[in-house]
Amino acid sequence: MEAYIAKYGYIGIFIGTFLEGETTVLLGGIFSRLGYMNILMVMFYAFAGTLAGDCTFFWIGRRFGKTIIERFEFIKHRVPLANKIIKHYGNFIIFIIRFLVGVRAVVLILLGCTNMKAGRFFMYSILNSVCWSILVGIIGYLFGRVVLVFVDDIKQYEKIIIPVVLGLVVLLILIYRYIMSKKEKETYGD
Repeated sequence: MEAYIAKYGYIGIFIGTFLEGETTVLLGGIFSRLGYMNILMVMFYAFAGTLAGDCTFFWIGRRFGKTIIERFEFIKHRVPLANKIIKHYGNFIIFIIRFLVGVRAVVLILLGCTNMKAGRFFMYSILNSVCWSILVGIIGYLFGRVVLVFVDDIKQYEKIIIPVVLGLVVLLILIYRYIMSKKEKETYGD
């Protein structure tokens, strides 16, 4: 497992951060603390994936967004207001978007539909990508210390913990099967 993480972990971080990424960077930080990855490389790949994703979604909005806007009347009437908001709060929106989980791609596509200058977007995207990848990587790395203590404690009890956990799983399966069997008999008879 360790070799697999060391070999493919950075690619996973790049792909994860391209799409959304908080979990992958946190895991990368934890794995760095456990010694499977390098925290600086985790932060670099997080930065690269984040920046690539931001630029891609912005470009999709720039390239295809206006056709979508023209197609839907209720969106078309809101574009002037969106442009006004972007003009007034654009830098803040670009910077904070990285920290809003689950809406990043949609907002970036919408930003691409506005008349925001690509250079301005790129500059702020670099800034937020650097800050975000460092912050989340460090949080994962610091949390890795907790995981490391927990893993070290578990190692001395693993001969007891593993059979107990397996026993509980088997017991839960048997209880579930008994309940389902009883319900089937009540519903369908023998």
